[in-house]
Amino acid sequence: MMKKKLKYIIGATLLFTAFILKAQDIPKELMGVYTSKPSNKFSDEFNGNRNNNIFDVKKWHYRASTKDGLGQGPEFVQEKDGKLICFGLKDQRKSGALVSNDYFQFGWYAFKWKTTGIYHNKRNAWHPSVWGSLDDTHGNNVPGTTGKESNWMEIDIMEFSTGGGEHTDWSSDAPAYLWVDSLKQKVKVNIEPGPSFSWKKAIMIDGKTDKYKEEVIGAKGHGDWQTLAMEYHPDYMQMWKLDKDTWVRIGNKVTFTDNTIPPTLRTVPRKAVKPLYWYVGSLFFSYGKTPIREDQITNSTFEVDWFHYHPIKKKSLK
Repeated sequence: MMKKKLKYIIGATLLFTAFILKAQDIPKELMGVYTSKPSNKFSDEFNGNRNNNIFDVKKWHYRASTKDGLGQGPEFVQEKDGKLICFGLKDQRKSGALVSNDYFQFGWYAFKWKTTGIYHNKRNAWHPSVWGSLDDTHGNNVPGTTGKESNWMEIDIMEFSTGGGEHTDWSSDAPAYLWVDSLKQKVKVNIEPGPSFSWKKAIMIDGKTDKYKEEVIGAKGHGDWQTLAMEYHPDYMQMWKLDKDTWVRIGNKVTFTDNTIPPTLRTVPRKAVKPLYWYVGSLFFSYGKTPIREDQITNSTFEVDWFHYHPIKKKSLK
């Protein structure tokens, strides 16, 4: 009887463990493209047994603080209870963020997250995000992203809006910074047309229109745990969502094109495709189309259960 009971417990434990591993895995159809296990160097479970709720300093450092909106220290960022928590403090008008110590590029990026104090039917002063940039805010830059004739692309895997009306949503996009010979300067590709070029920012998910199962993807559920992923492939970017235990594509694919083709809502020239430093965190925004009202400011958190990076397999780079 005891053996049967023990066998049942072991079986149930293995089944539960398998479910967890499956939930954090990559889609079966991509197993030949990206490594099945996340990189230990660039991934984090945020459950280390470290003093003072500090994060793994071998992988991350504090994003540099600013006069307004962003601070440093454990009051703003903690690794606690098996997750990373970025606190938005109403009385200080600041939140915090981490930046990766290294830059990296092609692969499968996945993370499980939620917020508190941010409501879909109210305007929001906080800006949670997971994104990539050319610098680490400590004076280090990705090679080939600064100086004359340089190009690079910011990648916002998930970022919250702050300047809208009486609602809050998040989106996924990739604005490029391109050197323009005729202007002899670098131009940021925005949603609005640039100087006579009609360039647009590449958008994977528009948090106000793109839908999944008849609901706008980034419009609700900010307080619920959800798992997102992005493919950063040598030829394209694609967002994914974990629906129960199944990965599904969401939003729009953004492809990398010949450098002579102007960027569009769905394309980015290959010359802008670079490695990036990766940011996880939040900050306070007091501005937008109208000034933020006092009653719209809350205490908040941006919580990340885990962040995984599965590098692309070498054969996929050929």
